[in-house]
Amino acid sequence: MRSTAVAPLSRWKLRPSPGTAAEALARPLGLRPLTAGLLWQRGVRTVEDATQILEPSLRHLPDPTRLPQFAEALAAFEEARAKGHKVLIHGDYDVDGTCGSVLLHLLCQRLGMESEVFIPDRLRDGYSFGEGSLAAIRQANAQLVIAVDNGTSAVEPLKILAAEGRQALVVDHHLPGKELPPAAALLNPWLADKDDDLFPHFCGTGVAWLFAWGVLRHVLAEDKLPERDRRFLMDSLGLVAIATVGDVMPLQGPNRALVRAGLETLPESSLPGLRALTAAAKLRGPAQASDVAFRLAPRLNAAGRLFQAEISFRLLATSRTDEAEALCAQLEEMNLERRRIQEQQLAALQSDVQIQLESGAKVIFAGSEEAHFGVLGVVASQICEQSGLPTLLWAGCDGGVARGSGRAPEGSHLVHLMDHVGSSFQGYGGHARAAGFHFDPAQAEAIGAGLREAAENMPAPPPPLLEVDAEISPGELDAATIDEFQRLEPFGEGFPAPKFLSTNLQLAADPRTIGDGSHAELRLQRDHEVVRCLAWRQAERLRSLAAGDRVDVVISASINAWRGRRNVEWTLHDIRPAT
Repeated sequence: MRSTAVAPLSRWKLRPSPGTAAEALARPLGLRPLTAGLLWQRGVRTVEDATQILEPSLRHLPDPTRLPQFAEALAAFEEARAKGHKVLIHGDYDVDGTCGSVLLHLLCQRLGMESEVFIPDRLRDGYSFGEGSLAAIRQANAQLVIAVDNGTSAVEPLKILAAEGRQALVVDHHLPGKELPPAAALLNPWLADKDDDLFPHFCGTGVAWLFAWGVLRHVLAEDKLPERDRRFLMDSLGLVAIATVGDVMPLQGPNRALVRAGLETLPESSLPGLRALTAAAKLRGPAQASDVAFRLAPRLNAAGRLFQAEISFRLLATSRTDEAEALCAQLEEMNLERRRIQEQQLAALQSDVQIQLESGAKVIFAGSEEAHFGVLGVVASQICEQSGLPTLLWAGCDGGVARGSGRAPEGSHLVHLMDHVGSSFQGYGGHARAAGFHFDPAQAEAIGAGLREAAENMPAPPPPLLEVDAEISPGELDAATIDEFQRLEPFGEGFPAPKFLSTNLQLAADPRTIGDGSHAELRLQRDHEVVRCLAWRQAERLRSLAAGDRVDVVISASINAWRGRRNVEWTLHDIRPAT
């Protein structure tokens, strides 16, 4: 057998086998043992819990009154409604902030309130409240400001608003800092009492939806809302589903019911923007969480990355079908432009990145005054994935400031790394694997040197871990079994789609490039079964393979339906020579 040069990108870990526990779940639920085993491996141990996974219900949502400071939030909202005060909804340029802004704007319209929406510009304003926010609030002469998907950390700006006699209502889901901002109410599940088991992992739009439900119930003074208001809330779940998946919230607890119900409403939504967006994405069959992650959310985020987030807002907020279709076409072009700029930026930075890799650097720090800030987060993710190293990229922005985005592999901590050169930044923050920062461009060389020195003294992160559910042969994953897996949807953060190991497979033909040439198609066979396996963005990596080579693979499986025929198709996650 010819040895192959392809090496695995990850550490493969086979999840513990459920053994007979799978049978105990399978029988009462009418599932195959393999499907029941997937539930067991995701922490589901009882039939009751499994039923909530298979049939998530909106009946299990927490009552809105359980949200921290709901009564105060309702009072501030009702005061503005009763007195006819102008409301300014302060959103964000990403998919969660945009969807939440649309939902609250439509709620105000529904109740006859005058509202205006301000979406900060990614380049000019940055995240949350800035000078542009305060100027917009003053210009609108808004007496009530509702911040959605931001505001919990906006201590100083909200102090300014309070001094001006304006009320702020924060509808957010970000972790609070040591100091909370002055506000009429902080509607944030993370601020719930310690003895309250309120689910904390809602996205900002999810919190906004619960608030809207509570407001309508109060205003109409009815537990069972009229049909038109029920339809509004149901169709608004499409916004919640897109925001929850797009903001990578755990698909656990109440989020499962919100996303499942929201996905079902998309094709026939009464919101023209959601219908147009779903049609433009050319979804085959019912929408799934993966469709949101790879088709819908990137289209909406493209506008913000090109500093025109208001396009996505207008699309989702319009009541006119013709306007929705025109805006959707515009968004489609913007998404194509975003991809072009992204590829251009990756190519422009590649030389500098390669030099750093060849020098043995343990962190990548690269950028230029001419780089496009809007796409740097995505490019940093690509370079991080390729190199396995923490990657921080920057671009020159208005006002003589350089802004950047960082991404890091599992096992790294970006903020801790940046702490070593914290005095050289004008500001930075974020999470272990994703962060933002800004600095004087004159400090770029010193920051790069400081980061590389700090990284030298930090342990190298291990290769990423790829968790595998079970070992299978090609014949085991037939169409009926894969159809049954769909009962476990939605898959995503906190509830991953199943991955399988298949060993000692032979390539029935040389790999074939497909699409733009960066993707590959493999034909894998064993035990007289041949399966088509698609390898996205891996053509270059797999070019050393040839017909007859034997390999082990980690894959996910789906159904490719075309012209009435349904065939099992694999997607490659990783590959190695057959062991």
